[in-house]
Amino acid sequence: MADRPQFPGQQRGEKVIFKLRRHWFILLQWLVPPLVLLLVTVGVGFGIGLAIPLAVPLWVALILILSIGPLAITIWRILDWENDHYILTDRRVLHIERVYFLFERREEANLDKIQDVTVEMPSFMANMLYFGDVKIETAGTAGQIKFESVPKPRKVQRLIFQQAGLPEPGTEEPEERRSFWLRLVRPAEAFIRMLYAVVPQGDDVVVWRKHWYVLLTKMFKPLLVAILALAAWAIILLTDVSGTLPPLPALAIKVLPGIFFLIVIGWIAWIAIDWHNDLYILTSSHVIDIEKRPFTLEFRREANLGMIQNVSYEQPSFISKLLDFGNTRLETAGTLGEFTFDNIPHPRHVQEVIMQRLTEFRKRAGKTKPKPAPKTEDELQKAIERILNERYGLTPKPQDQADATGRASGG
Repeated sequence: MADRPQFPGQQRGEKVIFKLRRHWFILLQWLVPPLVLLLVTVGVGFGIGLAIPLAVPLWVALILILSIGPLAITIWRILDWENDHYILTDRRVLHIERVYFLFERREEANLDKIQDVTVEMPSFMANMLYFGDVKIETAGTAGQIKFESVPKPRKVQRLIFQQAGLPEPGTEEPEERRSFWLRLVRPAEAFIRMLYAVVPQGDDVVVWRKHWYVLLTKMFKPLLVAILALAAWAIILLTDVSGTLPPLPALAIKVLPGIFFLIVIGWIAWIAIDWHNDLYILTSSHVIDIEKRPFTLEFRREANLGMIQNVSYEQPSFISKLLDFGNTRLETAGTLGEFTFDNIPHPRHVQEVIMQRLTEFRKRAGKTKPKPAPKTEDELQKAIERILNERYGLTPKPQDQADATGRASGG
């Protein structure tokens, strides 16, 4: 007995690697409005029943009638969530989106059309619960296929890389990401992971950050505010200007500047961590651009080195020339667009390192490229016919075909 297909249109012998829905938190978000509406309608029904004396059956019937709409919306949302799938097989990627009786859309691309896969975790809850968007860049008419709000997006990315035969960027899934319950048991590690980006590890990994001048310009104002707040706090404590005030206002005058100073210090720490988390990474097979804000956004854009066509750099100002920082631009093929490593130290050296890695990558790719199989006699005969027809409008006679084939195969 043949195995039952796991999705409509599954081909004979096609193996499903994973079949995912959106993260359960998305379903929870979808259910909040109709459930709130349901509670409101039930409350209204009870209110009407208390205000207007009704028999119990009529009261219950009124509540049920008022609840039909919210219940229908709730069930519809659950079915809608359950009916959307993101699928990876050993042949293709698919996004199947269906709305019962109304709508169906199917996007798919063969694995050999995949050019690159990127991950984005766009919110605090996405970072906390570890879900996000996986964007699959493909060649041809398929364009971009987006897996929205899927669980464990980096693991999804890695599996797609493996099936497509693309080099992996080397970012291992953190152990504490693998279980929500482990993150609850080990809050300190989860806290650190929400602050800082996960960086590929290895001897071949090169990591650049923006120049320290960028950090200094962002921190100048909060540092100035912190110095002024600290000075004001010291003056208040040393001169005892609150001595003539009642106890509560006097305490407030002494404490509030300190609280304000701590808030500004937190602001400075946020800026420093944000700067620390803007990373430009080069591995033996990928370039990676990571932007991560503490506890909130994480955007990770990646490109295979085989997609890079040109590397250039610029130092657009006197300060950038003086301090030797600038922008390195990487032009890519297809729909990936341009990668810009902004305000990095020593941009000329960065360009040289990337070009060296490109050369090494292309040499490895050339060594592993399969050699074309020798042509058979039938293929040689068809090639001869095609050339004669294209160039001279001639179709060789059977004897001529045999002679030409014999010469081509026998030398």
